[in-house]
Amino acid sequence: MISVSLKQLCLITNGVLHNKSFNKEYDLICNSISTNSKNIHPQCLFIALIGKNFDAHNFIHEAIEKGAIAILLEKRLNISTPQIVVKNTTIALGKIALWVRTQSNAKIIALTGSSGKTSVKEIATTIFKTCGKTLSTFQNLNNNIGVSLTLLNLNLLHKYAIIEIGANNFKEILYATKLTRPNIVLINNIYHSHLDGFGSLLGVSKAKQEIFFGLPKTGTAILNADSHCWKQWKKKIKDRNIIWFSINKKSQLFASNISLSDTGSSFLLHSPYGKINVNIPLLGLHNVSNALAATAIAVALKIPLKFIQLGLSKIPKICGRLEVIKLNKHKIVINDTYNSNVGSMTAAIKVLENMPGHTIFIAGDMSELGKMNILYHQIIGKTMHASKINEVMSIGKLSKEISINSKKGKHYTSLNELMNNLFKKIYLHKKIAILIKGSRSEKLEIIVNKLVQEYNHDHTFY
Repeated sequence: MISVSLKQLCLITNGVLHNKSFNKEYDLICNSISTNSKNIHPQCLFIALIGKNFDAHNFIHEAIEKGAIAILLEKRLNISTPQIVVKNTTIALGKIALWVRTQSNAKIIALTGSSGKTSVKEIATTIFKTCGKTLSTFQNLNNNIGVSLTLLNLNLLHKYAIIEIGANNFKEILYATKLTRPNIVLINNIYHSHLDGFGSLLGVSKAKQEIFFGLPKTGTAILNADSHCWKQWKKKIKDRNIIWFSINKKSQLFASNISLSDTGSSFLLHSPYGKINVNIPLLGLHNVSNALAATAIAVALKIPLKFIQLGLSKIPKICGRLEVIKLNKHKIVINDTYNSNVGSMTAAIKVLENMPGHTIFIAGDMSELGKMNILYHQIIGKTMHASKINEVMSIGKLSKEISINSKKGKHYTSLNELMNNLFKKIYLHKKIAILIKGSRSEKLEIIVNKLVQEYNHDHTFY
């Protein structure tokens, strides 16, 4: 973080400093900021956020005990530690994040989309780290608080910052992009997701276009030519530089000679600077698209192709996102339990049907799909019916529609029953691939853990 004094913090947040025993406390320097009382660093300011189900003012004494040198809060307390009182600590956090961003000369990339955001962020981060110090969103902390906390980690040595922006409601991306003030923005794709907040696919599209409001006229917008929504954004981007990428058609960046396997993908990358052969350790055609999106960001910042090629080859495994776990030579589990929507579920189906051996898709509910949620589960079921997948097993409430419509599935109301039948199928088939996917709320990683534990406990199981 860029160091800041309490006096500066008062000016930034329009706050009032209390409990100063002498004026020098105005010049007290904060070198770090935390919103978690259990995670206090030297010279740390603790910000007491208030959420729907928590109030961090209850943890101020713990933060002080752990070494916080000052507190930013909404309710003045009878403590000797310097405290800055503001009207709203969440808004104050955003103001501080914006101040830090304005001190940095790093090139800022803001990206959003219905699916693949975290994958694109991780791929782009790997590329950019070959060229300079790079900051990126930790895990998927992509809501407004997460964006602010990411920006706080900027320092004067950073050359690049890749900020992932997610949203459940309108104006959330607008707020986040005003904080990030990006040089480059990316909308990765548009699918049916978070419909409780957005209402329809058109609503999703309108929400995602909010990212353009923070883009300067000298900035660059990166768009997926395979998406059907970009025409709606023409007015928002007509004066901006645009880079297009595609896996289906010739564009400024596109792929040819695509080869998919159970260990990754390879393709010939076409770019404005020439062609290169690329190998990525990620499954599925959609990850070829994600790699192109990350490459487009690099091309926009004139990163040489040799660094792009190197970065793409070193993409780390992303936990819970088509993560391949080998139980043995012939039996694999594909952990895709982190989250789920219509687009990512469809992509997972395509991945599994190209796997060797007997294939089983274990499906959980897709959440936040609004009033049409039953229909979307039925559509996924029909997609599975048309696929080469051998069997479908589902657990949850809505996912029953997936099993029914797949016409090759069984729905379970008991996790134990599902696991018992799954173990039998693993015994039965010498070669088997099991893909497990559902929304985060379904916690299907429990199934992954049980499979791994059983294998580690008794190798004769296989």
